[in-house]
Amino acid sequence: MLTARVATISPPRNPSHKHYDQEEAVDPTKLLEADHRAAEELFRKIHKAEGSQRTPLIDELADALRAHMELEEQVLYPAMKPVTGAESVQEANTEHELARNGLAEMLKLAPDEPGFGAALEAVKAGIGHHVDEEENDVFPKLRREGGKILEEIATPFMQKRLELGLPMDPAALAAASTKEELLAEARSAGIEGASSMTKDELANALASVMA
Repeated sequence: MLTARVATISPPRNPSHKHYDQEEAVDPTKLLEADHRAAEELFRKIHKAEGSQRTPLIDELADALRAHMELEEQVLYPAMKPVTGAESVQEANTEHELARNGLAEMLKLAPDEPGFGAALEAVKAGIGHHVDEEENDVFPKLRREGGKILEEIATPFMQKRLELGLPMDPAALAAASTKEELLAEARSAGIEGASSMTKDELANALASVMA
């Protein structure tokens, strides 16, 4: 079950930003996992595309990964150190730096200069390794032993996410969660009729209140 946390998020000062005006249930690690699924889908689309068709997808991937890494570095990693240890945080930050270097090299060669394919695969492999560590070790440990931490960072996490303009893709949210987890989140968020919704409907409803 999702670690259902309630975060009351105050409207940001910039009125052009979307904001929460109600209490929302949020497990930061599940939203990060949804980001992972969205990035994986972008990698697949880039592989299928050719030439200049790749350009908007590459730009979207680079922007999403940079924002995701900044979100983790500024909100999650400093808070998780008491649970995961300083070495885990340092390793994650190092992997982010390697990812940024790889992205810079990939962008130099985009969309189809010689070596682009190898650069793309290098970024994909590095991100894949990082995702595996987070989803199989770091995030489960946080859910088991750091529930209070997840609760405390829920509000700054969502505020930073809005500031960075990170979208919430319903398909990615569904891929990162079970139906039972989505249902628990929907009930915590006060979504009416949640019990009768399908998994995709739950993901769409939750994405709407997080958008």
